[in-house]
Amino acid sequence: MKTILKLLVALVILNAVARGAIAAWSYYQFRDAAAEIVLFGGGTATPDLHNQILSRAKEFDLPVAPGNVDVQRAGARTWADVAYTQPVEFFPRYIYPVELSFTVDTFSSTGATSP
Repeated sequence: MKTILKLLVALVILNAVARGAIAAWSYYQFRDAAAEIVLFGGGTATPDLHNQILSRAKEFDLPVAPGNVDVQRAGARTWADVAYTQPVEFFPRYIYPVELSFTVDTFSSTGATSP
């Protein structure tokens, strides 16, 4: 009986770790995709970058609302702030909301002049 209880606890812990790892993997993939969009979108309008980031969030099945993505540009600097809540089922039938956010920031050398 003691062994069964230990196995059950171990399975619950492994389940929580696996589900947390899946959420983390999606977060890092999305953050890298958003960084790539901002990095290579130096000549793209900020509303288009906003839409591209949202479409990548849909590809990764992430619950990102349009109001939670803010893309801005000031001169050669472009940045995007993204925030969302990822529901993660760490324990069966217990969904825990995990708040995730990131900022990607790039500078474009397009149009820069040498001294």
